[in-house]
Formats: sequence, structure tokens, C-alpha cells
Amino acid sequence: MPSTAFALVVVNYGSHELIAENVPTTALEAGARVYIVDNPSSVAECEAVRRLCAERDWTLVVCPANDGFGSGVNQGVRAAIADGLDVFVLLNPDASADGPVLAALADAVREDPGAVVAPRIVGSDGHTDFDGAMVSLATGRTRMRRIDGDDDPEWVNWLTGACMAFDRAGFEEAGGFAEDYFLYWEDVDFSRRAVAAGRRLVVRHDLQVVHDEGGTQGSQGRRAKSHSYYYWNCRNRLVFGRRFARVPWRDWLRATPGQSWQILLRGGRRQILEDPGTVFAAVRGTLAGIVMARRRSQAPGVLR
Repeated sequence: MPSTAFALVVVNYGSHELIAENVPTTALEAGARVYIVDNPSSVAECEAVRRLCAERDWTLVVCPANDGFGSGVNQGVRAAIADGLDVFVLLNPDASADGPVLAALADAVREDPGAVVAPRIVGSDGHTDFDGAMVSLATGRTRMRRIDGDDDPEWVNWLTGACMAFDRAGFEEAGGFAEDYFLYWEDVDFSRRAVAAGRRLVVRHDLQVVHDEGGTQGSQGRRAKSHSYYYWNCRNRLVFGRRFARVPWRDWLRATPGQSWQILLRGGRRQILEDPGTVFAAVRGTLAGIVMARRRSQAPGVLR
């Protein structure tokens, strides 16, 4: 196996057609060994993914159950480690990148082993979706900006899991991806644990990936989001806060109604008016997050 080989890990859930379109044929030429982690959705989808991997000489990692994105990442990375690989690039099924871009991300990690690296990400219309991001450790609000130094008392950086590169040491020192988020916020969590383990978060503004955000969730229109988006984002903001908040828990809870509303607004006011189920999804997610955070605070060994 060449020293420049790296693992390209793609977590699938009902998206084999997107994967077939978006994972470049140049990935293998660029040194990638492709790992498709299949979170099962239907018999037909599982068979389609199996055929696709066989046709393209990709490694299929079959999950016994759909335990979410973080679990899928961990299973894919561990399979690649077992095959002797030590550099990993994550790519969403609804994201596309040229082979040389993926190889450059892997090279960036090799050349700077203390780094976790992400590219600039744009939508299919050219709009910039990610070029660095921050999260407030006082409220959980996120912003698509980046601060130098990553040492502000409130705002800290994070990298998107839509496309992210890291090495084996960084993965293991951070403890892998948290598996209790299921969907969304795993990348924010991993970013902060990586920093706590001494890693640096790097954005390669010169490397570009195209992300059709929401393509795996069946959203209608660019702004509109799925009910799952609202549920899991509202829930997982609370899970993240229990682990990382720099304010008393009561203050994080006090900020929750306003922050859940901000999450709802990401899909636009029109969707809220035309689809009341979006509000119900956000409320359910918020309540589920409060319950889960309370259980976590009562569990043995929890510091916060």
C-alpha cells in the first residue's frame, strides 16, 4: 500500500444514487481507498449499495442497525485502521469533490499531524456554506465565521463533518465521534474534543467541495429543512451544552427557547407558516434534549 494512501469514508443512509454520482472516479487514482458505511434503510437500498461497491472496488462496511452518523464514522474509520490506513477524509453522500482535492486534504493532515482539516464548502449555486464556523459556549448559537486563535472565552471554532480530514492519532485522542447525537452536532462535538486533546482546527480556503445540503434528507428548496433537521438540531444543542457549556446549566436552558427559534428560522418563515409540523419537530427535539441532558447529569462519572 503506498504511503500516500488514505481512507475516504462515506456514511450512507438511503443515498446510493447520490454516492454513485458524487464520489469521484478519480478518488482511487488520487490514492483513496473508499469505505462506504451502510446504515440500513431497506432491503433494496442495501442491495444497491452492495452492487455499487462491488462494481467500483470500494469497501462496504455493513452496519447491523442505523445507529446514526457518528457511529457510522467510527465503524468506517476502524475498518480502515484494520486495513492499515492512518489518514481519513470524511465526505457526505450529498457532497462532491475532485480526487486531487481529497488527496490534498489527506496530504494536509500528513504534513501537519496536529491538525484536523476541512475545505471551503459551497452549494451547487455557488453560495458559500462553510468557510469556518463558530459556536457560542454560552448559548449554543452557531455562526458561519471563524476566529483566529480559538481562545475566545465564549466563541470557539468547529469544522463541518460534511468533509473533514484527520489522522489516526487525532481520532483516537479525541475518542472518535460521539454516538449519542445520532444526527447533527457530532462534528461540533468532535471539533471541541479534538482541540481539548491538543489538535488545531484548520480550514483550507483554497480547497473547495460542493455540498447539496439536505440532499439526504429530502428537503424541498434550498432553505426548507426536514422535520428531522429541526428535531435533531434542537435536541443536540442541549446534549452539546451539557458537555461543553461555559455557563451554569440553568443559563443554557434559559437560552433554549430563543435558540430553538433561531434553528427554526434557518428554513425560513414561509416553511414555518406552511408546515406547522416544523414547530412540533423543534418542540419535540427540545424536550428530548432536556430529558437526555438531565439523565446525563445524574449518571455516574458525569462532571457537569
